[in-house]
Amino acid sequence: MSVISVDLGALTAVSKRLDLREPNREAVESIAFELVRHYDIEKRPAPFEGVVDSATGMGKTYIFAGALEYLALVEGVRNFALIAPSRTILDKTVAQLTPGNPKSITHGMNAPLVVITADNFNTPSMATAMEDDSQVKLYVFTIQSLLKPSTKAGRRTHDFQEGLGSGLYQRMQEADDLVVFADEHHAYYGKQFSAAVRELNPWALIGLTATPHKSTPADQIIFRYPLAAAIAGKYVKTPVIVGRRDDKHDPVTKLLDGTTLLERKRELADEWAAAQGVSRVNPVMLVVARDITEAEHWASIVRSSDFKGGAYRDAVLVVHSKAVTAAKEETELRRLQDIEHPDSPIRVVISVQMLKEGWDVKNVYALLSTQPSLSDVLTEQVLGRGLRLPFGEYTGIEMLDTLEVLAHDKYEDLLRRKNVFSEQFIDHKIRAHLRTDSRGNTVVVREVEVVENPVLPEPAPPVAEPGNDSSGPGRSAETNPDTAPTTVNAGSAVEIRTGAPSLATIDARSESALEQRFRLNTEIAPRRPVQIPILRPMAVKSTFSLTDITDHEQFRRLGQKIRTSPDDTLRRTVISAEVYTDPFVGLKSTRLRTAEAVDRIEASGLVFTMPQLRAILTDAVLGLGIIVARRDDAGVERRAIQPILDAFLDGLNGGADTILSAYLQRATALLLDAVNKEYRRFASAPQFEEIVSLTTIDKIRHNTRPVTGDKHGHFDRGQAYEGWQRSVYSINWFDSAPERDLALLLDEATQVKDWCRLLRNDLPILWAASGQRYNADFIATTREGFSWVLEVKADNQVTNDEVMAKREAAKRWVNKVNASNKTSDTWKYLLVTETDIRTARGSWPALQRLGQ
Repeated sequence: MSVISVDLGALTAVSKRLDLREPNREAVESIAFELVRHYDIEKRPAPFEGVVDSATGMGKTYIFAGALEYLALVEGVRNFALIAPSRTILDKTVAQLTPGNPKSITHGMNAPLVVITADNFNTPSMATAMEDDSQVKLYVFTIQSLLKPSTKAGRRTHDFQEGLGSGLYQRMQEADDLVVFADEHHAYYGKQFSAAVRELNPWALIGLTATPHKSTPADQIIFRYPLAAAIAGKYVKTPVIVGRRDDKHDPVTKLLDGTTLLERKRELADEWAAAQGVSRVNPVMLVVARDITEAEHWASIVRSSDFKGGAYRDAVLVVHSKAVTAAKEETELRRLQDIEHPDSPIRVVISVQMLKEGWDVKNVYALLSTQPSLSDVLTEQVLGRGLRLPFGEYTGIEMLDTLEVLAHDKYEDLLRRKNVFSEQFIDHKIRAHLRTDSRGNTVVVREVEVVENPVLPEPAPPVAEPGNDSSGPGRSAETNPDTAPTTVNAGSAVEIRTGAPSLATIDARSESALEQRFRLNTEIAPRRPVQIPILRPMAVKSTFSLTDITDHEQFRRLGQKIRTSPDDTLRRTVISAEVYTDPFVGLKSTRLRTAEAVDRIEASGLVFTMPQLRAILTDAVLGLGIIVARRDDAGVERRAIQPILDAFLDGLNGGADTILSAYLQRATALLLDAVNKEYRRFASAPQFEEIVSLTTIDKIRHNTRPVTGDKHGHFDRGQAYEGWQRSVYSINWFDSAPERDLALLLDEATQVKDWCRLLRNDLPILWAASGQRYNADFIATTREGFSWVLEVKADNQVTNDEVMAKREAAKRWVNKVNASNKTSDTWKYLLVTETDIRTARGSWPALQRLGQ
């Protein structure tokens, strides 16, 4: 009769002594329970291997300390090893686990701990400690020092040491109770690193990471606490995505905005610290540059006397492989380590792939990545550098509880791309739990709590009362093969020294919903290939000159159109999270939420002079494809643009430098569009040669969006939809609600045989002599024997000149195809609006009559 020893009282005591956060307590419990499953229930051989996946900023060292304390006091383990991927992480860990160090967390530990490193192991006192079974030995090494002896560090740990009677590596191998913790576990999947860790032959190997390696088996992840859950629990700062309504995105503007936010946070932090009687915090901004050249360029901007009057000249620290000479390296590293000190002069740290795992300061309050994509900025490796709470808990002041992420996307684009937030934070929580089945046997189950994909709009749904257990009579535990409960053989005894805590578990009926949410990266094959004609355009020689433009008044009206005062505040979107309980099935989930930030912060940026603005606009117009081909040795075109610019700037009616500096990108786009319209008035329509070939739409498509079968529900651009009857592809996604509505009509109309949602370059149609092409939205075949090219537009777009020009080009394309005798199908074109689709009410004949 086997006995399972689980001391829940000891787990509770360890948690209290170390003041563990609830997720860290659950992680320690999961380690204890999973060891019980492995050795006492399933009777499996050594080693046990599991991975704790805990969000950046949650304090993985506390999980390690709690597990060490429990295993040392309850299981009698005397040999522990913590393997670090770098010297930075090793030094941080040694400091945290050395009594008396300012950063030590050992004040709540009762285990008689001695820390052994590659620097101190070969001493008489350490040899004595290693022989003393009453001492708990913690070996802390970098992975490099455990590699086979090709380096000095490797030789030191592998070579025979007279005082030990063996090599240190051999001594650890011979310990039958060795528990190895692999910090940043994802770093050990290389062949050499993996061998160095696993050949220690540990009793248990426990990985700690915030970003598991893709090769990690699913059943090895014994605990997961994702970033969204940490945000919901207020264990880390809440990210605030900073955007602008204007067009400024130059380095100076970005750095000005970042330091402006930093200065406001510094004021509030000083006030709060003084009021609370706690130490001051030194808020800093981390700039993550793409390469060394960019890092040095951005540093030169901040150090310039022109940047805020030289206030940041001596406040910048650049960190990359070539940033400092060997002579200055120690001094610079000390400045980096001292950056949390209230009197540190550093305000801006500019890094190139140097400050990742292990740089765990708490006072990063602004994060500026030079990566162009918001997705790149929101990865946990980047975002995690600024998530830790400087005061240890939320202050209740939003500016002090948030991390500013300067994305500098246009604010309108930022709001349209809310799905980016979900793509980065979607995940689920996992924890191990002891339960008793109907026969009285103890089982170990893994609970799963979902982090939902959609970003919810305001207001929030009501949150159910906490503590409701979703498991009940007639409901089974989680039945995923990777997380299935393990039952003790009948007749086994369970020794539990305190009452088990009340814990909620996920309902097994939610598995299909969970699977649906995470069904991403789907490959979709066409049900049957579709053939469409391809036309080859002929080049059309343009004789257009800017001197052909005689109506300058239109450019004055264009200036009046954009004459508006620039928005002088940054647009800041708070990405918060909440725990939500479905009132119908009792399933808990963590959902992301976006809201406008409370504080209004003034936007910054460069203001160009009028000569600079005229030069920028001139170069933009002359760079158009319709102009650039012409030789302008005599400066005819450059002179011809001046009255156009005069009228345009006059329409701004003063303040043109301020307005254009703020909205230069869109003002330039409007000016170029107006010049293009004049060009199209003078240029010939594009011509086509005969059909070159028929192309086939038969490629496998790759879906990266969450999939739903709710085709008639609320439209979400970040969602893919399935369940189509007549579509060439079983899963489709759309750019707008009218596109989805047109797809529904085509799918449900009995007159339609099949239809296909076109992607870019499936059917490009030339619509301007300058070579511009556009992509149609749909093709469809009907039972009357026609093939259709379909386009859907918003009501307010259907009459503009560009849409009309594209419609005429599509009609010419249809005429040419039908006259070619190269295809047996008769093609037609239909342009419809969102109102046309609503009015048709699902009727294909009605839509044909309403469309153009």
